[in-house]
Parts: sequence; structure tokens; C-alpha cells
Amino acid sequence: MRRKHLLNTFAAAALRIFMLLTLGVMMTLETKADISEEYPDFYTGAEGTNTKGINFVQSITVLAPEYCSSVMGDFTVVFKAPGMKYIKAFCWRQPTDKNPGKWGHDAVLADMELKEGEMGKFVVKGDEFPNGPMTIRIHAKDDKNKQDICELQLYNLGGVKWNQGIPDRDPPGAAGMARVFADDFDGPLSISPDGMNARYAAHKTGGGDFSGWQFSDPHGENQPFAQRDTFLRIHASKPLGTQGRSGILSSLRPDGTGVAVSIPSYFECRFVAQSAPGTWPAFWTLTKNTIGMDKNDPTFEKISKMGSDELDIVEAYGGYGHKNPNSGGVYSSVSHFWGQPKPDWNQRKLADGSENTDFKPSSFRTDTLQLGGKSSWSWTFHTYGLAITETDTIYYFDDIEIGRHPTGEVSKALPAWFLINYSIGGISGWQIDMERYGNKTDMWVDFVRVYSGCVQAPEVSASGFPGAKPAVVTMSASTRGAEIRYTLDGSEPSEKSTLYTSPVSVSQPCTIKVRGFGKNLKPSPVTEYILTTPPGVQGSIGINFVTDMADSEQALAPGDVTGIAPYIQGNWNNVLAGTKTTSRFSTSDGATSPVTLNIEGEAKPEKGEPWGFSGNDRRLKRGNLVSNPRFTLAGIPYAKYDVVVILGAGIHNVQGEIHLAEAESGNHIDAFSFDYGWNGGQHAIATTKPGEAAKNTNYIVFRNVTQKDITITMKWGSGKGWTGVAAIQIVPQKD
Repeated sequence: MRRKHLLNTFAAAALRIFMLLTLGVMMTLETKADISEEYPDFYTGAEGTNTKGINFVQSITVLAPEYCSSVMGDFTVVFKAPGMKYIKAFCWRQPTDKNPGKWGHDAVLADMELKEGEMGKFVVKGDEFPNGPMTIRIHAKDDKNKQDICELQLYNLGGVKWNQGIPDRDPPGAAGMARVFADDFDGPLSISPDGMNARYAAHKTGGGDFSGWQFSDPHGENQPFAQRDTFLRIHASKPLGTQGRSGILSSLRPDGTGVAVSIPSYFECRFVAQSAPGTWPAFWTLTKNTIGMDKNDPTFEKISKMGSDELDIVEAYGGYGHKNPNSGGVYSSVSHFWGQPKPDWNQRKLADGSENTDFKPSSFRTDTLQLGGKSSWSWTFHTYGLAITETDTIYYFDDIEIGRHPTGEVSKALPAWFLINYSIGGISGWQIDMERYGNKTDMWVDFVRVYSGCVQAPEVSASGFPGAKPAVVTMSASTRGAEIRYTLDGSEPSEKSTLYTSPVSVSQPCTIKVRGFGKNLKPSPVTEYILTTPPGVQGSIGINFVTDMADSEQALAPGDVTGIAPYIQGNWNNVLAGTKTTSRFSTSDGATSPVTLNIEGEAKPEKGEPWGFSGNDRRLKRGNLVSNPRFTLAGIPYAKYDVVVILGAGIHNVQGEIHLAEAESGNHIDAFSFDYGWNGGQHAIATTKPGEAAKNTNYIVFRNVTQKDITITMKWGSGKGWTGVAAIQIVPQKD
């Protein structure tokens, strides 16, 4: 996503927005007004048809209700606007008997003059306006050329329910396709840092977060995500003393699973956000490329060299005044073809220097005040859509086509996935100035849905591994009405293969192939799932400490494989940090172990940051027992085994020691020192003994232990950071 140099490319139609809103309805500036000192190249447009000559300032401060707060029934807006004289306030309203148009209409809330030093106030009858998110726009001007716009975001607990939720009808841009994904945000959110065990990732999958107020984990700093009624709230905020946080949703996970569809496809999202200096709401797609692919895949190298397509369905830039976009109701739709030659149809000049008569633009600027209900992207909800077909890529605003061009070659070949984000500043290049709003702002998403002309590839997961107990295999397809057919012998599924109706128990290792079929749709790509015997050494006992058993950012499912080679395993046991005694552990091959764990000493549960780690390794690092915990493992049934102690990522720069002793006698067996530093998501084994210098180590292995009962003790050392014991493994070894 790149900065769009809006000030240099505005057409006169785009520049007239603010004048139409304020000058046209309040008081037209004289055509010979003085040139603004902040805008020396601006002039006053004739009859209020553009914004030139306006000296935007921040004068308005709303005193009540609080920005981003909830209201109900009649409420009073109280504000001050020093230096301003003429005030008008507006709010978008649903259709009424007097204004029955389907789009709704702009309602005037106040029309007044202020005396110097006087407070302004007006009453809003909340029950007469739409339920849910509402934006009150206060416009102010003086007798010369100073003006201000303040957008007061509120949530109306009462009001009229209007245009909420996914429409009953399919969008015209998705004609001939079937819906493969939809989220109405009317239930609990499903978001994790990397999308694993959840519907969305809270960062840009593949890397490259780009917001000035950084994108946060769902339960991280400032907690940007919330669900309310039938809306998703992405709340960007910067409390005092912080750098600010906001949110992004990615539909693709690092392992390549999630929502990614092949052409023909259609993506659609409905949202509203604030126009303020630095706000940058967006809905866009990327081609999947090599995300989730094995580098040994024979197609990996070819796909890695193809480049990628980024299709920005909507990028809106907020704010008025010096060094702000002043974009009004205009937003951008841009197609980027990264790492590829520019398409022939996008070349303005031919090789001989002549004009290309077949030229097609790859970017479009949409003036929302000239389409549909003639309301801006920050005033009320709008729907933004994108169709990618075999021939054309078509952009939509409220089901109105606003631009098209030939489909890129990469988009034809590779599936695309979507992102929804509320960036604040960052690589857009626009300044952030949210002080008057208390450094907080909201993006409200009503729904997102995805269509395709082929069935979405089914997802396959397994609980456990074939061994002492059968593995239970679950299959799912998001395409409405699609059926799943599968094979267990590695052959290609057809419409005559076994129909999936319920979870399947599998007792032997095998290759599962799954395909989705739907009426009038192309069959899905084949999903292959290799069900193997448990990885690692059979009989291994893996203990994963968590601070919340229900937290998908920490807890591991039976089929989740993680650990450190050669000690990688599945069937990890989640143990609530702080539990004194735990028994009946499951081994890596599904058997029940007689081992008992007791936790004593100073053992403080702590959820740490998984700095640099991803996937299941990330979960393994989250739950920690910090300070000076002591672990006693009794009844170990192996004649010889290794003990693996994995430290949590925590806060870097901390030193300490891990000691192993015989439980009953306390006789010393072995010990290692560690110095936990930044390892960039890499595992590093501790090899130094206490008293020796250690560097950047985060796990310990005690080899060839023979005692039946052992005690593991962590001794806190020096350093400014902290870490803890995140996991322990008992791995049997051959005699």
C-alpha cells in the first residue's frame, strides 16, 4: 500500500466537497477572498465548488458526549469553537416518510451562530437515527476563510435498525458464483496473532505490518478488537505514554489455510470509519503466492518468481488542513502488479512512443458524493466490492461499478485472500493528529463476504495420531451447498468417492485426499492431508504450561505438532500454570502415562510475548511459570530418557540457571546457565554450566537421565527482563 499524492491529483469535482457541505449550505465565501497563508497556491473557488482558499484549522472541541462513547434517546452535544461564528451540524439518517429514498439522507441537527467565548449546544433525538455507529459532523467557519470539520463518532444504543447485517440477496458483481465465506460479526470474534486456531490473523500474513499506530494482537496492548451487536469494532487508540495501537484482519494463515479463492471470485465488505488526520481504513486483496507452501514443492520456485497482485478495493485517507489529504468523500481503488512487467494495457505509450489506444487505467478515484445516496465514506456505511474474472477486474461502490481493467496474469493463476485494516498513519505518509479526539477513533465493520465460481478447497484437521487410539479426522467446506468427497488410499477424489457426513476415525497412517463439489460450480482443488504416526519418539510426554486453558493463543490441540528437533511431537498436555498436581498425562502416541507433576516454590503464572516465533511454536512460548518454580516429576517409567526444558520468550535480557536433581535425595544431577536474548524466533540450546558466560539461549536438554523421580528448579539470575519455564518434555531413549 503506497501513499497516494492526493493534493497533486485531485480533480475539481473531488475538491468541491467541503464547500458544498459548508459554504453551499451555510455561507458562500466571496470569490476575491484573501489567499490562505497555509495554502499560498490555493484560491477561493467560484460559488463554493471546491476547497481552495479555505484555511482549515482545528477549533472545535466536543465536551459532551465523549468521543467514541455510547448514547441513547435524546442527548445534548456540547462544544466550543473559539474564533468561529457560523455552525452547522449533520448526521446521516435512514429513509423517512418525508425523505423515502433507499439510501437515507443527511439531516441537519443544528444551524446557529456563536458569539465569541460562547459554548455551543444542540439536542439530538437519538431514537430518530440509525441504531449502532453514528457520526455527527460539526462544521464551523468564521467571517473570513477559516473553517473546521469535527467528526464525533458515537454508538447509538437506541434508534432504528436499518441496513444491518448481510443482505439476503447476493451482490450483482458475484453473478454466477457461490458464497464461500461470510462473517456478519454477530457472535464472538475468532482472531489470533497468526490466525492459527482462529478465523483471522491479527497481522499481515507473510509480514509487513505498515500502520503508524502498530497493529496489535487481539489480546495485546489496547485490545483493538471488539464485537458489538452485529458489528466488528476496530478501535485505534494511543493512551498516554504509548505509541498507539490499531488492528488488521487477514483471512490467510501462515500455513496457507484460511480464505483464499480462485477466479472467478468476488470480495465485499461494508464499513464506516472516521475522517481525521492520519486515519486510513482499507479493504484489499493479495494473491496467495508461496504462503504455506513447502519449498520442496515442485511448483514453489516457479510461483516464487511470478510476482504478486495487490488489489486495493478501497483506501480512504482522512483529515483536513495543512499536510492532510483534504479528500472529502473521495477514496482510491488501485491495482498493483508487484514484481512483474507493467501490463501492455496499462502502458500509456507504445514502444515507438505513440499513444496506446488500448490503454486502461489501473487506479480509480471515486467521489462518493456523486454516487448512490451521495454520502461520504465517513458519514455512513458503504459497501465496497471487487470481482476478479477470467477477463476483467471490476471495482464496485454500493453495487455501482466504478472502474475495470483486464485481469492480471498472476490473479488468473493464483487464489486471492483479503485484509481489512484501520491504519493510522504509517507508510501512507500522512501525518497523525488525533489529539482533539483524545487519540482514539473507530472503524466499524458490518460484514464481509466472499464468492467464487469454484468450490472452496475443504479444510482437514485431525485430533491425535493413529496409534494407541484412532485419530479423528474432521473435514469442512465453506461453500454453501457443497458436498465433500474423500479417499484414504491417496487416489484422486471424484463425485463417486465416499461422501463426508461426520468425523472419520482412522487407525492407520494414510494419505487423505479431499475435494468439494457443488452444483453449477467447478470442483475445488484437492486438499491432501498426510496422517502419520506420531512424530518424534513414541512415549514422549510433552507438558505445555498455559495461563488460560481456553486461550487459543496458548493451548495446543492434540494434533498440533511442535517442539525442538529432534524432540518435536504431538499430543501435548496443556497444564494450567499454578496447578499444584497433575497426573494422567497423554504420551505422544496417545497412551496414558503414570507420571505425576507437582509444582512448588515461587511459581508465578505469566502470559509472555512470543517474540519472533510463529505457528505452534508461538503457542508453546506463551504460557510461563516465572520467578523460581520447582517441578517434581514422579513415576517416570523409562530406564533412560532426556529432559527438555523450554523457556518462554518473555522480555529479553535475563540470566539464570536450570538445575536437575534426584527428587527424594536432592542429589545434584546436572545444571546449565542461560542468558535469554533476542534470537529472532530461533531455538538455541544452553551448553554452559553455572558460573560460565552464556549467550542467547532459550532451552536446556538434560541427557540420559535414569532416575524415576526428578526435580527441576529454575533459579532467577540478573538482567532487566524476565522469562519462565514454558514447557517440559520427558523423551525416552534407547538403552
